[in-house]
Amino acid sequence: MATVCTTARPWRRLVPQGLVLAAFSLLPAAFCRFLEEAPQHRYVHVEAFRYGKDPAVIRCNRGDWLHLTFSTRDTGHSFFLEEFDLDAKVSPGRDTVEVFRTSQPDRPPTIQQEVVLRAEHPGWWGWLVSKSQFRCHTWCGLMHAFEHGNLVLWPNTLLFAGLGLVLGLPVAALVGLRGRLREDGDAPPRVTPTSGRDLFRRLPGLKWLTKQREFQIVPMVVTAAVMQLILLTMLFGTKVAGRNFGAMMTWVVWLFLLNAVLVPLGGRIWCLVCPLPLFGEILQRGAITGVRRGSTRGLNNRFFGLGLSWPKWLANDWPRTIGFLILGTCSTGLVAVPKISGYVILGLLLGATGMALVWELRAFCRYLCPVSAFVGLYARTGKLALRAANPEVCRKCRRLGCERGGAEGWACPFGLCLRDVNENADCGMCTECIKTCPYDNVTLRWRRFAEETSLRSPGEAWLAMVMLVLGTVYCLVHLGPWPLLRDCANIADREPGGLFLGFAAVLWLTALVGLPAVMLAAASAGKRLAGTPQSSWAVLTALSGALVPLGKMVWIAFAVPLVMVNLSFVRQSFSDPFGWGWDLLGAANSPWHQVWPRAIPWIQVLIMLMGLHYSLRNAWRIWLGLARLPRPALAGTLPTAALLMLYCGSMVWFFAN
Repeated sequence: MATVCTTARPWRRLVPQGLVLAAFSLLPAAFCRFLEEAPQHRYVHVEAFRYGKDPAVIRCNRGDWLHLTFSTRDTGHSFFLEEFDLDAKVSPGRDTVEVFRTSQPDRPPTIQQEVVLRAEHPGWWGWLVSKSQFRCHTWCGLMHAFEHGNLVLWPNTLLFAGLGLVLGLPVAALVGLRGRLREDGDAPPRVTPTSGRDLFRRLPGLKWLTKQREFQIVPMVVTAAVMQLILLTMLFGTKVAGRNFGAMMTWVVWLFLLNAVLVPLGGRIWCLVCPLPLFGEILQRGAITGVRRGSTRGLNNRFFGLGLSWPKWLANDWPRTIGFLILGTCSTGLVAVPKISGYVILGLLLGATGMALVWELRAFCRYLCPVSAFVGLYARTGKLALRAANPEVCRKCRRLGCERGGAEGWACPFGLCLRDVNENADCGMCTECIKTCPYDNVTLRWRRFAEETSLRSPGEAWLAMVMLVLGTVYCLVHLGPWPLLRDCANIADREPGGLFLGFAAVLWLTALVGLPAVMLAAASAGKRLAGTPQSSWAVLTALSGALVPLGKMVWIAFAVPLVMVNLSFVRQSFSDPFGWGWDLLGAANSPWHQVWPRAIPWIQVLIMLMGLHYSLRNAWRIWLGLARLPRPALAGTLPTAALLMLYCGSMVWFFAN
């Protein structure tokens, strides 16, 4: 099922689909206006504490007058609501607050016992904005950044429009499939090495650049230098994550760029510049940019070290999946305590370097790196792909320079032969094959988003499910308003106890058992409806590919507010990387301003709806490949489509309401 067909559709199909989507979004949004009630006065007492506020969610009608009073259970806090130009500082033992204006933070505060604000945005924003987040701008502990709650205005235009589109997307898909369902047979679109535009043909200079021996090492040296500064500031800088250069660069800038830019556009292009394997690979090769001819375990280059083969029983996705799950479970400690992040990054660096001297090629990247697990899975959605220019040339090739190396370049660090590469999951885009191919038969292709569909193995299927669960949990813990959930996940300034162990148990059971059980039920139901001969487990493995686009969008929706909310702190950390009182760029003491906070929920909901569109499309493609006929494929898609819609609707509710 898809709202956009895999081949170009004439306008006569797009127009009805557009009308369906417009109706399912605009009609609910217009209808909710009739639910609006007359404004009234509401009296709310907000009690602040580490790390939350009570109430965590304030709900009111649009135009209500909110009479807010404040107190604190422990230390000083603040009620920071930038959309309403309000920053109220709350002090222990006082029933008054110091009220600052976020637009003029340098002005002297006013002392007030009660803060009164009108729950209404000016102009068109008054119709469109229904949710704002109040935060704390007074440091009160390591988990300070997670102390926030929601102000929700009714009627909620975004919620009604978003849920309407969740229902409208599959209806628009059916409108687009009307003609195809009457056909006797259909073949799913195939992703081939020639799919997409040949960038080397369009940009000859890019081909010349990638053939240079320095092409990879120079950006790796740059990222390695940045990583050294990140490590220094994490290990020896301030413990306040919002003021620490390393924490800001890693958990705001890098996480956003990786999620929202590098993977969706470049696939595994991060692996091209990742600094973790740099030092180990230099030691393993005995060279920085040069190439050594020789013979090492059937390869045409001379390598140093033991060069052992990786154990076959570990040559799968499970080690990386478990490693990522461990780090994800302890995410609050990683994000809130820069030193912990520093030790983890240092451990990954030493592990990659040590393994290069023991195991062959980039064994760490291929089998253990948790970042590689994330990037490899979601690179399937990426638009950039390294492929054979002419697959027929690869089929006739007997020299296999791309895999074994030669005088012009090193053997593939990922152990791949180019003629077998038809997916982004494994290729690290190191560009060695571009240099070593004796027939000059390697190119970069620019494809449509999320072209790859089915997954290959149960391990990869479980990886997709684990990543979806972790992305969801990250949103709930780090972006949600619930203090109890943050307390359960908190290991930043508390010893792991019963709450954390319970949180970890629920997380692991949901990721490894709960979601797979639900997906297996959907696969079994779809198998019965479609009447296909495959086993339910085989259908589950293939069908987990439908989770990949939606999972990628969940991670993007998580990363977007991190950078929009914290950009001011990024600038501050650049001016004072260690938090030692420096002011290198004149921004160390700049006031906190978020980037367009009113738009954050809208961006998140639109991102989730895009993910639903691509996941529905891929579910249809997968079932078309299993059933071969359109009508049975549509029947098989129904349980999976219902599951995807239920999940997306829940996340729309979370982000909008």
